[in-house]
Amino acid sequence: MRRRQSGATTLGLLLLGLALAVGLIGAAGLVSRSLERIKLAGDKITVKGYAEEKVVSDAGTWRATVTVRSGDLQSGYRALEADTARVQALLESVAGASAGVAVSSVAARPQYEMGPGGVQTGRITGYELDRNFELSSTDVALIGRVATQASSLISEGVSINSWPPQYFYNDLNAVKVRLIGAATRDAQQRAEQFAAGSGVTVGPLRSASQGVFQITRPNSTETADYGSYDTSTVEKVVKAVVTVEYSVARE
Repeated sequence: MRRRQSGATTLGLLLLGLALAVGLIGAAGLVSRSLERIKLAGDKITVKGYAEEKVVSDAGTWRATVTVRSGDLQSGYRALEADTARVQALLESVAGASAGVAVSSVAARPQYEMGPGGVQTGRITGYELDRNFELSSTDVALIGRVATQASSLISEGVSINSWPPQYFYNDLNAVKVRLIGAATRDAQQRAEQFAAGSGVTVGPLRSASQGVFQITRPNSTETADYGSYDTSTVEKVVKAVVTVEYSVARE
């Protein structure tokens, strides 16, 4: 009697196991088909495309400030005029008389006596006068030479602050148009590579957005959220990124 009950129990457990197995297989197939439908419901693929182009600056600007300090305005102005003449003579020797250097008016600031605790007493002890110089040219090599040689005036007693030269490329708009096209083509190639072997084909473009342009020094990895424009080098690299969304269809 116990043996018949034991056999019946074993048979029941076996049948229950088979039923559970069949149920799990069916459930797995249902989940698989659901996931397939969810995937196909999107019918899209989003990729980023990248392109860059090297350019050589075709314009540059050099700026400098000459400063003098004196006990009175009259002697300070005379000293500044003398230093201005020395700067202009140097620029003429390097860039030529027709270089067209822009010279600003004189800015004068009173210097006040400092009392205990670093508080100004209101008594004027002297004046600080300065004048700005600016040279712009399409000869970028000339801009570099002027920036280098202007600093030599310091050894002659001229208090000059020669700022690093800035270099620009004037036809950036044309470069940007080319880069957007190249980056979009790169995005399509990436989409096709992603789709290859996945059982789908890349369809029409659904949307595209342009990222910011990065204009950097060669071999630089610097980026900025709002874009960058490096002016410190003659040679530059213009970089563009686009985000593109394509439709996809099952093969």
